[in-house]
Amino acid sequence: MARLGIRAQLLLVLTVFLALPWLGVEYVRELEKVLRESQERTLAGTAQAVAIALHDRPRLFDAPVPLVAPRGGPPTDLVDAAAARPALSAGASVAAPELAQILEGLTRTTARIRVVDRDLTVLARGGSLRRPASDEPRSRWIDRVYALFLDRPREDFVDDGGSGSVPARREVIAALDGIPATDRRATDDARAVVVTAAHPIWVGDRVRGAVLVEETTNAVLAERNRAFERLFNLVVAILLVGSVALTVYATWLSSRIRRLRDAAEAAIDRDGRVRGSLPSSRARDENGDLARSYAGVLERLAAYASYQEQLASRLSHELRTPLAVVRSSLDNLRASPVPDEAKTYVDRAQQGLDRLSAILARMTEAARLEGALSDSARERFDLGEVVAGCVEGYRLAYPARPFAYAGPDGPMTVDGVPEIVAQMLDKLVDNAIDFATGGTIEVTLARDGDRARLTVANEGPPLPDGGAERLFEPLVSIRPKEGRGPHLGLGLAIVRIVATRHGGIVRLRDRAGGRGVQVEVELPLVAGGPSM
Repeated sequence: MARLGIRAQLLLVLTVFLALPWLGVEYVRELEKVLRESQERTLAGTAQAVAIALHDRPRLFDAPVPLVAPRGGPPTDLVDAAAARPALSAGASVAAPELAQILEGLTRTTARIRVVDRDLTVLARGGSLRRPASDEPRSRWIDRVYALFLDRPREDFVDDGGSGSVPARREVIAALDGIPATDRRATDDARAVVVTAAHPIWVGDRVRGAVLVEETTNAVLAERNRAFERLFNLVVAILLVGSVALTVYATWLSSRIRRLRDAAEAAIDRDGRVRGSLPSSRARDENGDLARSYAGVLERLAAYASYQEQLASRLSHELRTPLAVVRSSLDNLRASPVPDEAKTYVDRAQQGLDRLSAILARMTEAARLEGALSDSARERFDLGEVVAGCVEGYRLAYPARPFAYAGPDGPMTVDGVPEIVAQMLDKLVDNAIDFATGGTIEVTLARDGDRARLTVANEGPPLPDGGAERLFEPLVSIRPKEGRGPHLGLGLAIVRIVATRHGGIVRLRDRAGGRGVQVEVELPLVAGGPSM
């Protein structure tokens, strides 16, 4: 499973807000529906108001009436303007100005109003379907983006001229039958949708004509588009601001957690020893609580580790007095005449005393080594000279065990304590001799990049399955019972402590072919020669 950091997780949570555009689309659809219904009601009300003004006026349908042209445009007639003027005599002389005055006041609307008789002939008209051009400045690239998924209102549509006669559409027939009706249709070129409201004109108990109020849905589309654009811009702004805010917050939170992690790792070395404390945190959030909890745990671990580190020296100190009493008592028994059968028990007590003394000596050695690592002054020295001198000493100390040494061609400078490094090599050789079943103890020192690799190998049994790493822990040993002395399992633990304090690492592995075991210690090299 892929690993996701805090920033990635918070940004993933932010995807929930991607539902906002969908909610916005649904909101805009409902808004468009409401606007269309409102438009239909408005047009129906306008048609009803005009029809009421024309009720019970039979003279309006008895003579031709001049058509009212759109304001600022040429006159549009059933007949031409010159022929219309003579028609305003007799009965039409009253009706024509009245109808013209009514429709003239309605030319200021965005709708087209037409009055038709029962023969579907247009008696008068006013207004226009086309809206005036908008002066609102718009960004071209924004328009191109929104045009990908929004229908733009168009004013370059083609429709009938509004004069002459009208088609026998459903709403017109219904109005002439005395039933107000509304309908919507597409223009002839399908570039716009026209909403029509028709209302009957009554003269007495007869329907003499109808009022048609028509308007395109361009205004509704424009309002819908404006609402969607405002909502979309708001959603995009929220997502951008939210993403930036969450990224900044996640970065800040991640940095606090990383600082806590780095402080915790720096406070404990790879051997589990507490080497420092966590910085105090005054934050009142969960991260601050975690930092303070870690600091408290680290303090308790440091106290417990200090107790364990001092336990060996305290124990060896406390055991010296009773061991001295036992030793003096055994010496007195040896000096006194005792039965022959009792000498066996005295010898066994002496052997046990010697084993206890050896154990105390090793415990004291480990405690002294810890103190020496902390108190000794570091210096630069040639590791090759130290290893070569130690090998020569081993050949004299163990004449029955052959040693082979392969050293580097030139000096290998290491920063540390040469005496402590020599003690580390002593532990490695001592461990190799104890487990060797024959053959040569091989000591190798070679350069591996910017590090020195020290290897001690012996012939003998392989490592236990899965137990190589545990052998570096204190008080862990797999020595056979017939070993040459008591062991606390501190040898390899001391090796790791020395290597770690010198900035190195130690590994334990089987030799190729199952011929035994080898221990590798890598120490960092430094530039320059040994200190004088």
